[in-house]
Amino acid sequence: MEETAEITDEVVKPQVMPALYSRGGRLIMPAALKGSREILVHQNQMADAAGLDRLRNEDDLQDSIEAHRLVRLPETEYLHVNGDLPVNRRYARPWTVRFASDMAKAYESRFGVALQVNSAVRTISYQLRLQRTNGNAAAVEGDTASPHLTGQAIDFGKRGMSNAQLAWMRAYLLPLMQAGKIDVEEEFQQACFHISVYRSYGGGSPKKKATSPRIETAAVRRAARDQADNAADDAQ
Repeated sequence: MEETAEITDEVVKPQVMPALYSRGGRLIMPAALKGSREILVHQNQMADAAGLDRLRNEDDLQDSIEAHRLVRLPETEYLHVNGDLPVNRRYARPWTVRFASDMAKAYESRFGVALQVNSAVRTISYQLRLQRTNGNAAAVEGDTASPHLTGQAIDFGKRGMSNAQLAWMRAYLLPLMQAGKIDVEEEFQQACFHISVYRSYGGGSPKKKATSPRIETAAVRRAARDQADNAADDAQ
């Protein structure tokens, strides 16, 4: 039996409030958080360590909603949900919803506009249909299965974001990724930030020990190096 969790109105303080500009007024643009096979594998390893099931069909999805293993994404002035997303797929794991709300509040506070969730939980049956129309759609089984099948993943749309907004997103997400609370794959064809959120974000811990150490990907190392270089330039 999977654990359930409550979503409260308490706001988690953003762990990062990124500085967007150097002292000289130059926009600090971190490297893109590009995806890779190792990041996708790690997302599945974390889901397995947390004991998360992959939802097979609409019945599984409805059961998880009724049992509160999945909770609905709030639709507010700071967090919007794509209107094309079916109502029963506007759900995610409680800690994922908490993360989405926290980040959207911080983003709206900085830019005065909402973040939009384009995708959240999916079922295997839906993912199979998606594979027929989208050649980039992830698998439904194995170590590269779509993390959306567990409800831990969401996609924030980035179409129309300014360079400053993209820089802020990357700078906000990178430390959380380094801390092992999330994994990020910045997608360009689909124009979104795909983010898997882990139970530790909400203060919990996996049900069992992860089967592999935290993966420090090349994308994370490169983005961290770029930020360090920018900080060094500002100090001069």
